[in-house]
Amino acid sequence: MWNYNFIIPNLVILSLLLLFYFSQRRLPINLNKSFLNLLLIEISTLIIDDASSISLDYSKSFSNTFLLLINILFFLLFITRGFIFYKYTLDILKIKFWNHKVSHIISLVIYILTVLFVLSNIFYPSIFSITDKRYSRASFYNTIYISSFYFSCISMVLICINKNIISKREYHFAILFNLMLFVGYIIRIIFKNLLIMDLFCIISIIIIYEIFENPDIYQDEKTQLFNKYALSSIFSECSIYDKPFIIGFVIHNYIDLREIYSSQQMDKVLKIISDYLVETYPELNAFYLRDGRFLLFSKKVNNSIKIRKQLNQRFHEPWDIDDKTNIYLDVGFIKVAPQITIKDSNKLLDVILSAMNSMAHIGSKNIVIKESTLEINKQNADVKKALEYTIENNKVELFLQPLIDVKTNAVVGAEALARIRDSEGRIISPASFIPIAEKNGRIVQLGEQMLEKTCQFINKYDLKSMGLSWINVNLSPVQFLHQNLSDRFDQILRNYDIPAHMIHLEITEESMIDYALLQKQIQIMKHSGFQFVLDDYGTGYSNVTRLKKCPFINVKLDMEIVWDYFKERDKILPTLVETFKQMNFTVTAEGIENLEMAQAMKEIGCDYLQGFCFSKPLPAEEFAQKYSKTL
Repeated sequence: MWNYNFIIPNLVILSLLLLFYFSQRRLPINLNKSFLNLLLIEISTLIIDDASSISLDYSKSFSNTFLLLINILFFLLFITRGFIFYKYTLDILKIKFWNHKVSHIISLVIYILTVLFVLSNIFYPSIFSITDKRYSRASFYNTIYISSFYFSCISMVLICINKNIISKREYHFAILFNLMLFVGYIIRIIFKNLLIMDLFCIISIIIIYEIFENPDIYQDEKTQLFNKYALSSIFSECSIYDKPFIIGFVIHNYIDLREIYSSQQMDKVLKIISDYLVETYPELNAFYLRDGRFLLFSKKVNNSIKIRKQLNQRFHEPWDIDDKTNIYLDVGFIKVAPQITIKDSNKLLDVILSAMNSMAHIGSKNIVIKESTLEINKQNADVKKALEYTIENNKVELFLQPLIDVKTNAVVGAEALARIRDSEGRIISPASFIPIAEKNGRIVQLGEQMLEKTCQFINKYDLKSMGLSWINVNLSPVQFLHQNLSDRFDQILRNYDIPAHMIHLEITEESMIDYALLQKQIQIMKHSGFQFVLDDYGTGYSNVTRLKKCPFINVKLDMEIVWDYFKERDKILPTLVETFKQMNFTVTAEGIENLEMAQAMKEIGCDYLQGFCFSKPLPAEEFAQKYSKTL
């Protein structure tokens, strides 16, 4: 007789899990579909296992054919259950079964062969035999265990191989639930008359539910909509042949609105908007991506123009919080062009979030994400990767461009310029990597490495032989935010025994936005001996009155203001140069491309010239060879 003590509690647990599954909104991803298959196959296996065991205990009441068929059905469910647990593991790892990897083909072949082997029991007693209504195990009975052990072992191997694509917590619990199945098979072999295998399967399912199927993982707490992690998950499962419908909107000035109306009031508005989206567009998946950002998604093509029009009309009406309070909201829309396919889910998500961030304020234009948008994002990603590699390995290259004294036409100084290369060794434009470095904070390390390489250059070569009295080093506005800037720069100069007066620090007009901080940092660093140059004058932040209070030794005219002068010569630039001279600033004109420009800038009073007329930026070694008189 079989021991049936585990039947009722197992069925109760499975029924509750099934109830929980259908009581929550579920993301339509393979992981959730596989979990539902797990529940259904486990319930079916449990019922048929018990039914076949009862029929064997009371075999006299059933025909040989019935006993044969119900036991074949149990073994088919038994091996299918192991295969579906394996399939669930692949979904955790985001491995598509039909990608023709050898291990998956072998697994499918093993599953099909085992199924055929079980079905052959209809004609030949390979797994078990029914003789005179008596059940007995046949010589190839352990075949079902070989298949089951294989699926558990290959699952754990794949988890170990691909552990970097899941979190440490997910890795441990993925191993654990497969290990529980493995132990369950061993115990079933040892305790032949104890129906305990289903208990181990249920324990594995409970682990899966808590770690991988808990709906809280995919839901935003405030709105109960799907969150960013859910969006990333659904994107990752889209085929390159899918042309998904994606439209989103951003509440303008959301952060300010939370201060005006209070966090509690805005949370109520978010929930009202969320309920509206779910009720109005049940065929779409609604996501809340924090900070007032909503998105609607479907793998099927929908009428985006109609939906956007509906949403636009709705936002022209107030959102009623209660009888006394209603709030008007202004939103901006983002749409992914219908011809775009999801080739790289992470990149598309990055582009969407970046576009939404750019629409945070009133007046922002609506955005349509096209192939060109994705290409620009890819280029930025490549630049970011190259920048990370360069800084981590201290491979930033020092280029130098000479500064020419208008009186002698000789090199008197140089500007240090940072250059990095892509994976193929090509120079990346500073206009591409400097903004990225400033945005992610890497500009601080980049600036320090450039100062250090400049000091190394001064140490290695005789600047006097090249006619150089100083080298200008660019200082980013982001670096000005660091209180220990002076200490860091002092230390670098001390390491190479370089006097501070040989380094002129160039800061852009953008640094003058926070005027108080600018003056404080300049005074601290000036005390250490550094001298300052205002770079790119004419880009719009500074004015002459403010410049009087800053201890600059030189003002560099931005090339745009220089070029504009040659398009239409007027009194503005000459007057500006004369004003700077009266304020005891020397003046450098950038962007000098020919001798005519050089002569004109000399005539209006500029002291130094810089541009391709004299030299393009050169690698440090090449610069030294070109200008050194002792080499």
